[in-house]
Amino acid sequence: MRAPHLDRLRRIFSTLLAPIVAGGCGIDEDLFSFDICDEDGTLHFVADVEPSMSVDYLDLRSVPGDYGDMTTILDAAGSPCTNAADPTACMEAFAALPTISELGMAQWDYFDYRLLAYTRGDEVGSVGTHAELDAFLGEIDAPGDAALVVMLGDSGHRIHCHDGNEVGGHAEGFVVFTRTGSGCGEGDHVKHHVMLVRGDGSTEILESKIVERADPNCAIGRLPPGLCRPRRARAADPVGDFFAEVAHLEAAAAPAFGHLARELALHGAPTPMIQAALRARGDELRHARVTAALARRHGGRPQRPRLQPTPPRPLVEVASDNAIEGCVRETYGALVAHHQARRAGDPVIRRALARIADDETRHAALSWSLAAWADARLRPSERRAVAKRRRAALERLEVELTRREHPRVEALAGMPRPDEARALFRGLQRALA
Repeated sequence: MRAPHLDRLRRIFSTLLAPIVAGGCGIDEDLFSFDICDEDGTLHFVADVEPSMSVDYLDLRSVPGDYGDMTTILDAAGSPCTNAADPTACMEAFAALPTISELGMAQWDYFDYRLLAYTRGDEVGSVGTHAELDAFLGEIDAPGDAALVVMLGDSGHRIHCHDGNEVGGHAEGFVVFTRTGSGCGEGDHVKHHVMLVRGDGSTEILESKIVERADPNCAIGRLPPGLCRPRRARAADPVGDFFAEVAHLEAAAAPAFGHLARELALHGAPTPMIQAALRARGDELRHARVTAALARRHGGRPQRPRLQPTPPRPLVEVASDNAIEGCVRETYGALVAHHQARRAGDPVIRRALARIADDETRHAALSWSLAAWADARLRPSERRAVAKRRRAALERLEVELTRREHPRVEALAGMPRPDEARALFRGLQRALA
């Protein structure tokens, strides 16, 4: 599926923020011949995994963290229990699989946990340790095997999803196109690498290139209906207060996307749009963990969100909420996150916000895709009502941008000053007009 809204937002943000890119040649992409990513930059390779013993079903999931108890399926292949002699017992065992894992990737102040789950006849199992992964994969003899070794390893490398291919064959196994660095903070250059994954699972970096030199001087998320705003204990450090509030909102955004996914399904939205909302739910859980850790690092005390249950809404209400929270606040919030990732004086904050900014850009693109889909299904009077609410949200946001954050929040967390915020806001509005 093409992602025109995501491509457009990336171009706009890149223009408004003018990132510093290194010159010279990058990695030779002719080394790679397998594309394991979707058009929106989502890894999609589980179908290319070849375990030591074949399975009927395999999925890669994000397991619960500090917020919520939801397990998010990131990618899957096959149908669970499809060849079981007792399908009911098999599905019950599958639903009861543990959500504990040591696999994943370290992300600054937390660990982004991953778990594999599978069925094979009546057998149900999970893979959550390096020893289990080695036994499950056996010889690394498929592109998906190599991708799992990189993604679930401890190297800190991320698979570089882009317009080309990401995995290629090699005489000793496979090569994988990886990326490290955030581009924010002294010496934290963004680098592309050729990582060799041998048949026995061992790895080696064959080549590295700097593609973006680090910049040493380098209100996010969707709110759900029914969110109860708590009274918060104030921290001595305003940065702790700032990230405690951000963590609260990020945690609230996770059920917001879950609620949105259910509503989209009820209104007959395309499956990729529903899946994007579910993926965003998992992203927001991870963001909540990161920002909660940042809050605690500066003396803040993040609180879990309290939500009042809300029934599914008519499509016009879904579209109106999306116009306000997604097309206005989330889109501007993604731009601000990119600004923070370049300007925050604290290198830990810069690195954390770099990942969050990429995710939030994808969430904003989902909002614009949803808006276009819903617009084609609303009556003219409903479309006018949605447009009116979006204009009102823009006016409210522009007024809010006159409020200045504490100077310490501007310095360490990279929040723009009011004049900078208004310039970003107006530039974004011109680009989106």
